[in-house]
Amino acid sequence: MTGVVSNTSPLTNLAAIGAMGLLERLFGRLHIAEAVRLELEADGHDWPGRAEVAAPSWVECRSGDA
Repeated sequence: MTGVVSNTSPLTNLAAIGAMGLLERLFGRLHIAEAVRLELEADGHDWPGRAEVAAPSWVECRSGDA
């Protein structure tokens, strides 16, 4: 499995229903842009998905120039 790239909306929706693990089971790795991580931390809110993308080793955050 090579992974999947995601923007913010699928992450917040899956996290809200406790289903973030589906991405790991289906794709193995999750690749997100640094902008997605920053959006999940916007305005100091604890948006659904924030903790889920911060900790696991199967989530890779990349800067825009990577």
